[in-house]
Amino acid sequence: MRTLLGGTLLVHGVAHLVGFVVPWRIVSSGEVPYRTTLLGVDIGQVGVRAVGLAWLVVAVLFVALGAGVLKQAAWQYEAIVMLVAVSVVLCVLGLPESRPGLLANASIGALLLLGWFLGTYPEM
Repeated sequence: MRTLLGGTLLVHGVAHLVGFVVPWRIVSSGEVPYRTTLLGVDIGQVGVRAVGLAWLVVAVLFVALGAGVLKQAAWQYEAIVMLVAVSVVLCVLGLPESRPGLLANASIGALLLLGWFLGTYPEM
C-alpha cells in the first residue's frame, strides 16, 4: 500500500510539471494550450507565469513526499493532505485541462484513507 501511495505521489508530481512548462512556454501542447486566463479572468503573462511557478513548487513537493512515503518518513501524511488541497485549487484554476489531476488527487485521498482504515500507516 505504501509503495502504491509513494508511486502515485511521484507520478502526480511529474504530471504537475505540465502546469509549469506550458505557461513558461518551454513546451507547447495541443492538449494543454497556452492561455493567460484563470476562471475566465485574464491575469496576463506575468500572472500565468506566477501560477506556473506554483505548479512547479507543488510538483517538487509531491516528488519529495513520494520519496518520503517510500522511505517511511513519519512526517509526510499531514503534508500530503495539505499538498493535495493546494493541488486541488491549482487543478480547479486549470480546468478543463487539469480534470485528470482532480481524479489523481481523489485517488491519493482514497489511498490515504484506505491505508489508515487498514492500519497500513501506523504512524498516522
